[in-house]
Order: sequence, then structure tokens, then C-alpha cells
Amino acid sequence: MRQPHKHLGFKRRALVIVVITAAVAGILVLFGVQSVQRIQAVEDRWVVYNQDATEAGRLLHNISRQMGYGGFIHHFKNFILRRDLEDMAKLTNNREAVDADLEKLEQFVISEEEKAALGVIHAAFNQYAESVNRAAEAFKRGLSSVEVDILVKVDERPTLAAIAILNHSFMTRARLAETQINMALKAAANMVWVLLGVVPVIVLLGVVLILFLRRIMVANANLSEVRDELAMLMRQAPDAILHVGSDGAILRANDRAVALFGYPREELLHKTIEDLIPKRYQGDHVGIREQAFDTMSSRPVGRGSTLFALTKDEREVPVEISLNFSLSGGKRIATAIVRDITERKRAEEALKQAHDELEQRVRERTVELEQRTRELEDEITERRRAESQLVQSAKMATIGEMSSGITHELNQPMNIMRMGVEAAQIRIQRGQADIPSLAETLARIESQILRMSDIINHMRIYSRQDTEGQEPFDPYQAVREGCKLFAGQLPGLNVDLVVDVPPPSDELSQVVGHAIRLEQVILNLLSNARDAIVGRQSRGGKALAGKITVHMNEDVERDSVTITVDDNGGGIGEDVLPHIFAPFVTTKESGQGTGLGLSISYGIIEGMHGVISAVNLDDGARFEITLPRIDKDAVSSIGAAGAKTVFDTAPTASGPKTASALKPITVLIVDDEVSAANSLADFLQEIGYLVYTAYNGEEALRIYESDPVDAVITDVHMPVMDGWELVRRLRERSGSLPIFAMTGQVIEEADDYLLHGATDLWRKPISLSEASQRLHEVCGEDRA
Repeated sequence: MRQPHKHLGFKRRALVIVVITAAVAGILVLFGVQSVQRIQAVEDRWVVYNQDATEAGRLLHNISRQMGYGGFIHHFKNFILRRDLEDMAKLTNNREAVDADLEKLEQFVISEEEKAALGVIHAAFNQYAESVNRAAEAFKRGLSSVEVDILVKVDERPTLAAIAILNHSFMTRARLAETQINMALKAAANMVWVLLGVVPVIVLLGVVLILFLRRIMVANANLSEVRDELAMLMRQAPDAILHVGSDGAILRANDRAVALFGYPREELLHKTIEDLIPKRYQGDHVGIREQAFDTMSSRPVGRGSTLFALTKDEREVPVEISLNFSLSGGKRIATAIVRDITERKRAEEALKQAHDELEQRVRERTVELEQRTRELEDEITERRRAESQLVQSAKMATIGEMSSGITHELNQPMNIMRMGVEAAQIRIQRGQADIPSLAETLARIESQILRMSDIINHMRIYSRQDTEGQEPFDPYQAVREGCKLFAGQLPGLNVDLVVDVPPPSDELSQVVGHAIRLEQVILNLLSNARDAIVGRQSRGGKALAGKITVHMNEDVERDSVTITVDDNGGGIGEDVLPHIFAPFVTTKESGQGTGLGLSISYGIIEGMHGVISAVNLDDGARFEITLPRIDKDAVSSIGAAGAKTVFDTAPTASGPKTASALKPITVLIVDDEVSAANSLADFLQEIGYLVYTAYNGEEALRIYESDPVDAVITDVHMPVMDGWELVRRLRERSGSLPIFAMTGQVIEEADDYLLHGATDLWRKPISLSEASQRLHEVCGEDRA
């Protein structure tokens, strides 16, 4: 009974062992399967990563190359310098290559930092592409290469920093992947050791273990390939890369670092980082390095300043440095990316030199422009002077043409005066003279003197040289004066002048300009109308009744004053009408007129901001002048700025102030015309003034110094010492002495009596009553 029981127990035990073994085997098989899966996953990961890392490195290398010689930036600068369309085509090809590489590289970026860096590179190349188009447009506008370079300059630093970030990020990911793979391999190895620790499992699963070992060997081989690829990427990086320990020792260096510093690789790996910087910085660099390893902060070094690296042949090379820190085997490692910026510095120096040269050229051009501006101002002044002389000549020509009429106008009052004087003399000789008849005769003579004075004064004012400044004036009065002056030329001609001008009124508007020049324009138009009518009459129309009509009105809607001059002289030829205001264009026969009258008139009206035009009527021509009017407030403000007092002392009907109204006042009369001085002196003495008489300025000055007087009346134009010099010297002796200047000349701006120091300016012929009235106003109140 026991044997079967023992056998049953053995079987049970065997079964238990088999079950346990099977369970253990199952567990071991499960462990083995998991190990195989993990190793397969590691292998797959490394295969994929190997492919991705290789492709990413290649793409990043291509993009970096586009930033250097033969790349996009190189061809861009060549295009700016040489303007070569071939470089433009290369730029297009390079840009397409860059866009393709960037699009592929987007598949390998993971972090936001990598995406931001890739975006910076995208933006930089887009900016360069826009700069290419802007440069092409600038060249079309004729800008130079230097000007275009300044216009389209692009900052490369953000792009280079972004590439450095991607380099660092890819290297960091490679190290992280290496760490993860090592951990996965260690876990797989631990499983193998667990399997090896169980003998039955080693026997039963030996083949599996061999397979596991084979898988591990393949994974190690793949890992070596990945490390080789990473090393190749490091060697092919466009910048120098150094791995530096915390003690400053150089642990690894890529090919670019060997080329930059000029040391053989083995020699370079025996150097410290302090050996690669200029000696003047080495003492302070140890503390800076230790502080950097303490903080382990990845950053660009020396931002805003220029750093230098020291080569084997003692050359100092300008560089940019970016630091990244990591841990390897428990040790702190710094990865320094060093970029040689020698070419960039040279380009910056060349650009600065070009900028300085451009500034110098701008300064020189500015001086030339200032000189040209002064020359233009001088030319404008000369042209204005010539224009003024031309206008003056035209006025003198007009006066010459009107000389016969003016002579007639003066002879008429002179004839009346002569007949009145002779009649008075005859009555006196016959004893038939009486006071009322003599008074009537003298009043008639005085009225004719006023008439002659008005004619002479108007001609004197008309003939004077115009000043440059413009002032408000009454255009209606100017037109009336012109028509009045012209009317003297019509007697004997079958021509009527009809003047339709509103009478003087405070409601009429004023314009800004020169009254005399407007009068000159009116005289020119009237003379042309008269000549046209006379010419038409001489050609067979003697029975034609000539008519010239002058009309003025205000256009409220256009805010202007309109003047029209119509005639029935046959009109202007259609071929001449479009050019009637051009210089030397005339409708008169050869030898008559200069052809400048209408051209000068056009310039005068344009200078007053007006418009003059000509049209043909049914039987003649019409000239229309439109001048902008100004309101009363503007007249007041403009007139107040240049207000001055000039007294026209022509005889009036008012009587003189008598001696009974005045206290004894001493007056000094100075005039080289003896009869005029004595006449004025006799009159003033008769009405109670104490009078001294002098016949030149020096004599008057001696009298004043010996016995100062209360007032001085002096002529302006005298021999020995003229009136203005006398006024100046008297004003030096007394600032309040009333001094009255007399002149028969035109009042010029340059001879402004206020500037000379005179109290008033009297125009000859003077009125004795007006003179006594003015003396009383100035001297009587102070002496009352």
C-alpha cells in the first residue's frame, strides 16, 4: 500500500516540481519575452532616432551653410554689391532650398524653445526675401549699393542664436536618449542575470539567453553607431564646439575648434580654457568660470561687448560665445559654442566707413545746396530789381506819351491865372480896383493853383519808384485817377471815355497791392484801346465814333473787385489773342510800342493775386481785371502797421491862426529860395510869430546854437547842408523840438521823414494858413 503511495507522492512531488518548474519556466519565459520586447523596442528606437538625428543634423548643417560662404546670405550680399541678376537667381534657388529644409526640420522639433528658434530662422529668411525685393525696387529708383545696403540691412544675430539653440537642443536630446538607452539596457541586463541565477532556467532557456545576448550585442553596436553619428555632427558643426570641465580643462573639441585655434587636436585637449583667451583677461577668467559652473546657467557670454579668442600664433580673433551646461558621469560639463565673427566685423567696419563717407557727401552736398540757395536768392533779388526798373520804365514811357495832354492840363490854369493877374493890374493902373474884385481874382488864382498842384502831385506820385511792400488801397480811386489822367489825351480825337465807377464811399472794399501800379495798368489798357480805335478809324472808318467804357463792380460771391475796359476798336486777332500777354506780342504796327505793356500789366495784376484776361466783343475787345478784396478789419490791421503822417499843405479856404491866439513863439525858417523864405517869414511875423531866416543848413545851425528857437521849418534840398542833415543835428541837440520839413519831391520809403527825425513833412506848394494851423497845433498848446 506504501509503494503506490510513495509513487503517488513522487508523482505529486514531480508534478509539483513540474508545475513549479513549468511555472518558473513560464515566468522565466515571460521575463525573457519581456526582455526581448524591451531590447527590440530599444533597437527600434535607436534605428528611428539614428535616422532622425542624421536627417536633422544634415538639415541643420544645410541651413547653417546658407548663413555662410556660398549660401543665401553670401549671394544676397553679392547681389547688393554687384546688382547681378545671376546672384538674384541663386538667391531664389537658395531660398527654395532653405524653405524645403526648414519644412523638413519642423518634423524633428519637439519643445517650444525649438519651435521658437525655428520660427526665428523662418522670419529671418522671410525678411531677407523681402529685403531682396526692396533692394531690387531701390536699385530701380537709382539708389547706390551703399544706400541699398543701409536700407535692407538685416540683423543676423537672432538667426545665429536660433541655430545655436537648435544645435544645443539636438545635442541635449541625443545625450538624453543615450541615458535612456543605457537605463533600458541595464534593466535588460538585470533580467538576464536573474535568468542566469537559476540553473534549471539556464539549462532550459540557454538558447533564449543566447538570443538575448545576441540582441544586446546588436543594441550595443547600434549605440556605437549613434555615438559615431553624434560625433560626426559635432565635427561638421559650422561653429567651434568645446567641452570644458569645471577645472577649465578642455575635454573634447570638434574640427572647427581645431581650425579656429590652430592647435593640433591632441595639443588642444591638453590646454585649459584660459589658454584660449588673451592674456589680459586670463587673471579674471578663473573666477568667472567658477561662478558660471556654480550657477550652471546656459546663456550667451559678453552680450553687448566684443569677446576675443587667442590662437596658437597669438592672434586675437573676435568671437561670440554661447554656454550650455550638463552633467556627465556626475561631473559638470560646459559646452561652449564659439563663433568666429571676423568677417562680420570687417563687414561692419566697411559699412561704418561707407556710412561716414555718405555723411561726408551729404554735408558737402548740403553746403553746395546752401550756396545754390544763396545764389538763387540773389538772382531773385536781381530779377525783382529788374522787374521794378522795367515797370518804372513803362511808367516813364506812359508819362512821355501823355506829355501833350499834361501840358494842356497845366496851360489851362496857367492861362486863367495870367489873365486874372493882368486884369487886376489893369484895374489897379486905371484906379478901378476894389477889395471885393481883387479878392475874387485872388480866390480864382488860388483855385487854379490847387488845380495845378493836384496835377503835379499826381504825376509826381505816379512817376516815383515803387517800394517792394504791398499795402491796402482804394482801387476805385486808383481807377478814377487813371481815367482822369488819361482824359487829357483825348481832345481832338473822335473818342469818348465813359467812366462807370462808383463814387467814393466807406462801404467800398479795398485791395492789397500798389495803387500806382494799378493806375499804370489802367493807363496802359486805355492807351491800347485808344490806339486800336484810332487805327481802325485811319483804315477807313473816320466816321466811326470811338468809345471806351470803364466799369467797376464788386462780386460778392467771388469776394472780389472786377474792372472791365471795353472798346470798339475792332478786337484782337484770333491768332494773337491766346498770346496777348506774352512779352513782345503787339497788335500795333511796326515801330509803335514795345510789346511789353500788357506783359508788365499781367505781372502787376498777378503780383496782387489777381487775374487779368482778354476776350473779343462784337465790335471790339474787353479786358477784365479781378482782384481779391479785403474786409475792413484787415485794412485796419494792415494800415496800422505802417501808418505815418504826411501833410499836403496846399492852400485851403480856412484862415490862419492869429497872434492873439498864440503866445510869442520863435520860428526858424530855412530855405535856399530867398523869396519863398521871406514870404513865409513875412506872413508868420504878421500873425505874431518871432521869425529868424536862414538860407542853408549851416547858417541855421549857427542861429539855433546862439538862440534856440521854439520850432524849425526847413526845406529838404539845399546846398552846403541839406535839410535831412540839419534835422539830424538839431535832433541831437533837442529831442522834443518841432521840426517841419518841406519838399517838392516824391516821398520815398527810403527817405521816410520819421527815420530822419522830422515832426511832419509838408509837400510844396504849401498853404500859409495850413502852416500856421499846424504850428499852433504843435507849439501853441505847449506854450499856452
